[in-house]
Amino acid sequence: MRTENHQDSTSEHDGVIVNLLLAAFWLTLSAIRWCTLIILAFLEPFVRLLLSAIAVLSVLAGLVYLGSSVPPPVPFWVTLCVALGCLLLISIYQGVLHLLSR
Repeated sequence: MRTENHQDSTSEHDGVIVNLLLAAFWLTLSAIRWCTLIILAFLEPFVRLLLSAIAVLSVLAGLVYLGSSVPPPVPFWVTLCVALGCLLLISIYQGVLHLLSR
């Protein structure tokens, strides 16, 4: 009888230890997630402004080179792809913020 009680109490302690480890793991992940969210939310206006400015300036530069007789250093379609990529990065950044805030 003693061995059965001893085994039952050991399995109960193992369950408590596993639950404590899972709680510590969840708490650590939550702390990392919230710290990342705070940093990304703080940087969001700067990132949005920077990426929007790059998109607008690349389109304007492409149009200026397209209308001038000077050969462009970068093809027009590449500048449009850079602008589109910047706009996509803004959307991805917003998606990451939304995902982390859940």
